[in-house]
Amino acid sequence: MPHSRSFSATNFRATDGARSFDSRTSVGISGASAADDMPCPLGRFLRCSPDQRARSALGSLRSGMVRNKPGVAMYAREALDPSRSFWHFIAVHLRRYREAHGMSGQALATALDCDRSTVSRYESATLKIRPAHAEIVDRLWETNNMFANLIGFADRADEGDWLLSLAEFERRATRIRMWEFAVVPGLLQTSDYARAALLAGATNDLEADLDRRMSRKSAVFDRKDPPRITAFLGWAALQQLVGSREIMRAQVAHLVELSEFSHVSIRVLENEAGAHQGLEGPFMLLTVDHRDLAYIEATTRGCFLTDPFDVQEVEVRYESISDRAAPVAPSRAILQAELENLS
Repeated sequence: MPHSRSFSATNFRATDGARSFDSRTSVGISGASAADDMPCPLGRFLRCSPDQRARSALGSLRSGMVRNKPGVAMYAREALDPSRSFWHFIAVHLRRYREAHGMSGQALATALDCDRSTVSRYESATLKIRPAHAEIVDRLWETNNMFANLIGFADRADEGDWLLSLAEFERRATRIRMWEFAVVPGLLQTSDYARAALLAGATNDLEADLDRRMSRKSAVFDRKDPPRITAFLGWAALQQLVGSREIMRAQVAHLVELSEFSHVSIRVLENEAGAHQGLEGPFMLLTVDHRDLAYIEATTRGCFLTDPFDVQEVEVRYESISDRAAPVAPSRAILQAELENLS
């Protein structure tokens, strides 16, 4: 499957790594015709053949205009994937513009009034470029506010404004991993439990919200090829009475039923586990198009994380919970015992 991603809210499209990028803002580059229109040396760079570009880069290295010292930033730069992260796209093109203008990393650092290591971190996406620095490079290279606009898009992307809905990602996911410590996760809720939980919240349209939640669940579980699901539940999620005892009993019975599906693993984190990273809040990890993204829940809205470094931090939290949670079979026994207690 090609590595591509559409950013519908901004009409950006990253295709095949960093080789193509287009936008209605006329910021992007897409083939020779787009390069011809660019009022800067990058246009000439793009019109070169790959061999010419390689010789140009080699000449720059030999002349000392472009220097790279082996280190963390250099190896991080090699791992950049512009089709996966806006910040990676910015990092790749910051370096490309710098090299197209014949600037060394130190020369750019001088222009930005920062040290050389900051430029290296910008170009390896281990540090997000500051808005003030984006404005400077836009003026320096006459890029018509391109970098300033891109970091604006990247910031909004971090908030999830441009992303497809959570329901759409769940529908397309091949793997879903989730953690909830206080309530049963939405995808595992019965209709009655979901109604009671929504009533306790800040819903403005109960029936519409309930319908959306149940539709999300159906889209995941009724698929011909349902995703592999691993759900970690905090002990409090089983002890917290939501609705009535009858509603809770039906909900726990539903969890027992789901736990018997071959593609579903439900594991319980008991009180004896002590303090753990899951106390920071609920989250979900989804594998979509062979890539992982994270969804962090907040009080009033959720937030998507797509930057690999951010996703990795959530995966560390997930592994920390996994190390403490009861295995699948003992967790099913815990659920069955709780079901008997509610009888």
